[in-house]
Amino acid sequence: MVLTFGCKKPEDDLGLSVLDPADTLGTIVIDTTHLIAWPKEDEPVRTSVLSTTLLGSYVDDVFGPVIAGTATQLRLSVNNIGPADPTLVCDSLVLSMAYSIVAPIYGDLDPQVIQVFRLTEDLSLDSVYKSDHQLGTDVLDLVQGSPRQFTPAPTEGPEIGGETLVPQLRIPLDLSLGQELLSQWGQPTMADNASFLAYFKGLYVVPGNTGQAPLQGGVWRFNLLSGASKMTLYYHDGNGVNSTFDFIIGSSSARLSTGAFDHAAATEPALPQALTDTTFGQINTFVQSLGGLRTEIRFPYLDQYAHSPHRALAKAELIVPIAGDFHDTYLPPDQLFAFRKAADGSDLLVPDQVAGQGVVGGFYDPENGEYRFNLTRWTQGVINGTYANTGLSLVPGSNGVTVNRASLAGPFNPDRAMKLVLTFTTY
Repeated sequence: MVLTFGCKKPEDDLGLSVLDPADTLGTIVIDTTHLIAWPKEDEPVRTSVLSTTLLGSYVDDVFGPVIAGTATQLRLSVNNIGPADPTLVCDSLVLSMAYSIVAPIYGDLDPQVIQVFRLTEDLSLDSVYKSDHQLGTDVLDLVQGSPRQFTPAPTEGPEIGGETLVPQLRIPLDLSLGQELLSQWGQPTMADNASFLAYFKGLYVVPGNTGQAPLQGGVWRFNLLSGASKMTLYYHDGNGVNSTFDFIIGSSSARLSTGAFDHAAATEPALPQALTDTTFGQINTFVQSLGGLRTEIRFPYLDQYAHSPHRALAKAELIVPIAGDFHDTYLPPDQLFAFRKAADGSDLLVPDQVAGQGVVGGFYDPENGEYRFNLTRWTQGVINGTYANTGLSLVPGSNGVTVNRASLAGPFNPDRAMKLVLTFTTY
């Protein structure tokens, strides 16, 4: 058997935060349990009606190109808009998207070409949309003066009419769309939101960058629940009287992010190699949010501890170090989740997670450059036969609202290896 007891030692306080100090003398630690790890492309994740949406593209030298877009409905701020007035003239039409306060930029503050397309499909607030959803749109780019570049300013709000607004991306849209909307004043399409959404289904905002170099670009995060996120129509009538009208987003509007990856185009070879030959995952493995990548871990001999002298498990801690260095703008996920596998291969929470987020851990420790998971309940269940020994999947937290990624050290990484530390009581 490859049950490895070659690295047994008296307890040196490693991972014993849940044990009574008086009980640590009769313990033994085993940190050489055999692990197998590899990365795999993840399934699409839900992105609809979440806290933030994503927009932008960048070229990750390790993970390859990333492209994210945002789709949203727009709603009337009041019903029964009118009356009809053929003298109304559109001065401008601006789509505003407020930046998220938390981590508004992933990557660099490079300017990007942004495109806006009109949706041709109905969105539903009750539907679940995932990151791979293919949206139906018109082909006309509605950005005024397209193609047009925008430079993100996530910490500095624009000044409009002498007032400084919250930080936001402001996209001027084609005047013809504004004029079309004015032509609906006093019509049934402006009676209520059900009628308006049947006429104007929403917008899809996507990057239109070409020829981005490695480490160029980024993904921007927006809070569409902010009152600053809206489409504003500026117009005047035949008497020169200026007016504005807001088409709002808010919690009643369906909204989602889309994501696309090209891992084979990474300029660094480690990830493409690991995706085609899983043995490379023993050195480095990978995770990526927005349904990009997950890491699979197997413990092929874990259930054999049932036949060893050390059956009373005090703690099981999975330690997952970051592999090497990473760019300052490509931060690892704040947290990883560990899922066990159902009989059909679907994800199930480990019992340690069910007991509470603070119990299982999985938070990124920037000082030590690692993630630690307390998996005592799950590991004991595998040893006892309560749970099948089907292994675990590591998946980024905030999976539908970020694109954070990380290179992780595999079990055979020569610098810092992934390992499962088992602490048994000996009496």
